[in-house]
Amino acid sequence: MQPFVTDMAACRAIFATPNPLLIAGVREVLTAAGMTGDPRIVAPEGLGQTLAPAGGCLVFLDGQALPRRETLAQLCRSNPGSCFVLWVTQPTGDLLQIALECGVHGVLSTRLPLEEAAGALLRICHGERVFRFDPDSGPVALSKRLQLSPRERHVLIALAGGASNARIAEALHTTASTVKGCLARLFRKTGTHNRRELAQLGRSLTRTAEPPKDAEAGSFDEIWMLENL
Repeated sequence: MQPFVTDMAACRAIFATPNPLLIAGVREVLTAAGMTGDPRIVAPEGLGQTLAPAGGCLVFLDGQALPRRETLAQLCRSNPGSCFVLWVTQPTGDLLQIALECGVHGVLSTRLPLEEAAGALLRICHGERVFRFDPDSGPVALSKRLQLSPRERHVLIALAGGASNARIAEALHTTASTVKGCLARLFRKTGTHNRRELAQLGRSLTRTAEPPKDAEAGSFDEIWMLENL
């Protein structure tokens, strides 16, 4: 993983928002992550002009005032040295879909505990893709636009539960090569790059329940579900 930010103390941060009530929260997370200066506050519609001369930056985006989807995707593509993070008060399936499609590097809930949010931000700055929501806000519904097949959904759910390829293949009565093929399609459809990112995304989307203690060995636990897929 190629880090976006190697020195948080020297990091240049930008927060694109029209809402002054959100600024304090971003400032607290940045300080907890080791950044010494205050973020520059810009209007979302002026973000492109701000980024062009600034070079690599850590860019927070107000989830309730995002640029148009096409504009956001272009910003992410044309500023490969910058790290883009959605700062959301209420995570939704549409916001998650926008993040995945446009190449945003992370999504953080405003309601996360400070230390947890700062830790997630550091992981994002070090090259991971992190989608971290308030654990009390419930599951986030992923848009049907991903068009996952039933087998792909099952593989994603099982991977989120920590299952190996062999265990998934056994549970779904298929082969390990089929599971690998499903994983390759899931990486492409979700924009994730490795098993850890995909599993983390799956856990964010999954409503988990303890499997029945008397479940048969090798059977797929149908209690695990993805909302609205």
